[in-house]
Amino acid sequence: MEHTINFNEMNLYVRYVQYIEGDVNYYLPWRILYDNFLFFVDSGSITLSFEDQDIEFRENELCIIPPFLKNRLKITPGQHCWYYGVHFDFFYDDSESFNEDVYIPENLGLVKADLIEMPVDKKLAGRTVYSLNGISFPTKILIHDHARLRELFARLLARFQSQCFGHEILVKSLFYELIYMVIQEVHNPPESNGLDGAEVVNRYLQSLMNSQEERMDMAQIALEYGMPPQKFRAIFKSVMSRTPKAYAIECRIQKGKELLQTGRYNVSEVAYMLGYDDVFYFSKLFKRKVGISPKKYADTCIK
Repeated sequence: MEHTINFNEMNLYVRYVQYIEGDVNYYLPWRILYDNFLFFVDSGSITLSFEDQDIEFRENELCIIPPFLKNRLKITPGQHCWYYGVHFDFFYDDSESFNEDVYIPENLGLVKADLIEMPVDKKLAGRTVYSLNGISFPTKILIHDHARLRELFARLLARFQSQCFGHEILVKSLFYELIYMVIQEVHNPPESNGLDGAEVVNRYLQSLMNSQEERMDMAQIALEYGMPPQKFRAIFKSVMSRTPKAYAIECRIQKGKELLQTGRYNVSEVAYMLGYDDVFYFSKLFKRKVGISPKKYADTCIK
């Protein structure tokens, strides 16, 4: 059951705070969360998987995973990831309280390495959850004042681990400030929250380098950065002096030239490697951009 609450009704409860230094051996089985899980990438990259999609998170990016969504976190191959994580509720209900042991296989007498999926606690799966009225968190939130957020996370973790008398008060006050920062990132439009267009474009270009798509989905950009596709196109064009699609094509054609220069691949293979299923379309596009067909270009390079 879900209830929406206003800001003045919010009663944050921090269940657990952690700092994870993940490497190639990092492993989490699939799991269902019974509370909200906020994570912030301090260094490296990590992939959040749902049943129908994978989303990569990089440094200074944050996510709030709502309850009851099947998910898992996994380190990007060849990468590391250091991240802060907080399990919390927007409203504390003592009658449905639980501790973090339900997320730790060893505390349940299980071996994590043997698990594909964590067992579901049927009682907790029916608990009441609370969300904020009028606030919808994008899947990916880019934090601009990341230095300030890191400071808050470090203090939050230290206070949580101290377990000194009255530490709950300090933990709660710090987390209120942290959540306020996140809400400001989401609620304020790009024009008023100091959005760095060059930084957003740079992150798009990094994604493009790892993609075989001619263009990234503008709807996905809106989802990840909390802006409409038209706004992203305008920011990109102001920074790069061309549209995202035009830039993506230029990158693919340049990569195609490099592959053809090696003499190790024919035109069909290069087209496929670049994500073009239609070799004739690729050849036409290549000739329009380079002036000659990819076959003639390859022959010229071999001579």
